[in-house]
Amino acid sequence: MNLPETIRQAIDRHNLIPDKTNVVLGVSGGADSVALLHAFQLLEIPCTVAHLNHGLRGEESDADEQFVRDLAENLGLPLARKTVHVQQLAETTNQSIEMAARQARHAFFEEFEDSVIALAHHADDQAETFILKLARGAGPDGLGGMQHAQDMGSIRLIRPMLDIPRTEIIGWLKKNQINWREDASNSDESFLRNRVRHTVLPMLEKELNPNIRETILRTMDILRAENAYVDAASSRVAQDTGSSDATRLEAASTLKQPLALQRRIVRKWLFDNGAAEAGFEAVEKILSLIEEAKGSAIYELNDRQRVVVEYGQPRFETNDSMPLAPEWTISIEPGSGWRKDHGKGAGNLPAEASFDTGKVGDAPIEVRTFKPGDRMAPFGMEGTRKLQDIFTDLKIPKARRHQVPVVVCRGEIIWIPGYRTARGWEVQNADSKSIHVRIERNRTD
Repeated sequence: MNLPETIRQAIDRHNLIPDKTNVVLGVSGGADSVALLHAFQLLEIPCTVAHLNHGLRGEESDADEQFVRDLAENLGLPLARKTVHVQQLAETTNQSIEMAARQARHAFFEEFEDSVIALAHHADDQAETFILKLARGAGPDGLGGMQHAQDMGSIRLIRPMLDIPRTEIIGWLKKNQINWREDASNSDESFLRNRVRHTVLPMLEKELNPNIRETILRTMDILRAENAYVDAASSRVAQDTGSSDATRLEAASTLKQPLALQRRIVRKWLFDNGAAEAGFEAVEKILSLIEEAKGSAIYELNDRQRVVVEYGQPRFETNDSMPLAPEWTISIEPGSGWRKDHGKGAGNLPAEASFDTGKVGDAPIEVRTFKPGDRMAPFGMEGTRKLQDIFTDLKIPKARRHQVPVVVCRGEIIWIPGYRTARGWEVQNADSKSIHVRIERNRTD
């Protein structure tokens, strides 16, 4: 095949690169991105080469970076590169490696203003995405897969090779004697996508349909077209009922629509308000609360976002739109021995506790609010626990968790006042030097 010409046709058909648009091409060093880069060169499409070193494979990752640096230099193209330690990011944010890597790439691409980000996703990626999303229970918009052009916040992504099978990409590279880097992690089946690529799809081809990839792509094409129609219909309903303002959803008019439109209207309303996710369960529950129209009810989307339904009318709230978290006064004095936390319940103030002077040293002791992913090592327990699990055990509602003070030192949570202190910070005996800490809520009157 003529790969560059096929890419040119996709760019023109989907208007991926309007005139005078800056293009940033994400290049990992693998076959797909290297092929797209060489195709852009042959098509005389100027671009900046962008490489993110994930730091996951040590010297191999560094070798990938060097390969991309040499490639950009040989082609006379500007290079932007960055290193992010994804393993550390995953541990800090309590995410999987795959999700942390995705977050790192998104943050990297946000650095390029007034540009489109070209990615080398291809037809096989689409088929794999379909299987993954089907297994997770996605609706038609999710099963429609990736789009040739997609806006993600301030980023515009383009995928000029989305209709091209990977076998044709590899064939073109070999025919033109173009080298690329092989990422050994692509064969590591501890990653779910790799299991789909190397096990699930080949099994479906062998046991069910030898043309399963083409069949999946055709199904995705149908779903994207139908999804676009439902999206347009839901937007028309929103305009006709006065719900086009993202902050408002006209409940009575929404319930008069067919169920498919009801779900799409609620889902769109959630995303328009900045919801992190809008799964089937959330949409169904919100619709049922709207239909019941009884008093006031709260549906917690996550630790910082919720939907409040009052007599059938929904309202979207975040922690930022709620009353500000309470402010606390913390006092610190040196001493000896310990003052025990009263243990009357997390956030029950005033409260006192003591910490080992040697452990604290000259580091500041500070108080803040709860953050998703927070963990501590509670005194008297083994290992660490997520604060959200502790709060759940203590039956503290999500809407009130921001009112519980979190005391930190040296980047570690050392005390949840009213609950307990952290292991490793305790005072050893009654004669040991210690730091006495008292916390109380500021008066608001």
